Amino acid sequence: MLSRQNISFLAYLVLFREVDLPREVLIEQFWSSCDPARAKACLGTALSRLKNTLQTNGMTWIQVSQRGEPRISPTAPVWFDIVAFENGINSALSAPTGKLETPTVDGLKTALFHYRGDLLLGWYDNWVLTERERLRLLCLRGYRRLMDHYSAVDDLDSALEAGLSSLRIEPLQELVQQRVIELYAASGQRVGAIRQYERLAQLLKNELGIAPSKATRSLVESIKAERSA
Repeated sequence: MLSRQNISFLAYLVLFREVDLPREVLIEQFWSSCDPARAKACLGTALSRLKNTLQTNGMTWIQVSQRGEPRISPTAPVWFDIVAFENGINSALSAPTGKLETPTVDGLKTALFHYRGDLLLGWYDNWVLTERERLRLLCLRGYRRLMDHYSAVDDLDSALEAGLSSLRIEPLQELVQQRVIELYAASGQRVGAIRQYERLAQLLKNELGIAPSKATRSLVESIKAERSA
């Protein structure tokens, strides 16, 4: 069974699977508090444990690159949800704005499904915190792209669902809040639009001590005016 540090080390190799990581970098990341000889021994022990534990049909998932650096083998018969997550979202983000092709939409939705929360919850290494935030922001970008796609094809309900999913992860996205308010109104749910604004106003007051932006206030005033007309 792998130790907590070995699990963290394995996650690091997976996340940086396309980078040829020098052993010195790995030592600095995981064993910087040890003297050089001890640190090298710890790295060797960690790699040995991973090689012995992560095997399929006698073949280890850990290999040495052409430069002599350890890494996850690109041919290892293993599937990583984080790889599917990144690939699916990046494919959608690299596509032209507006409507996405059906395979790209399907890949984006599948990718977003793989995001089940913060990376390595309970780990507080600096690299974990950095990667956790990067993946979280990538997820938010994915939901915004999905929302834009559904808006472009006039599927307002699905666009609204994508926007609300993004806000469940990070409600302090005022531009997304504006778009959700617009989608509520466009789909005939003016009461829902106003309630969304009221929740946003309370959230901004509680969390940041500020009011919604002028643009957001103007948007809601126009919705209220339409409702009373």
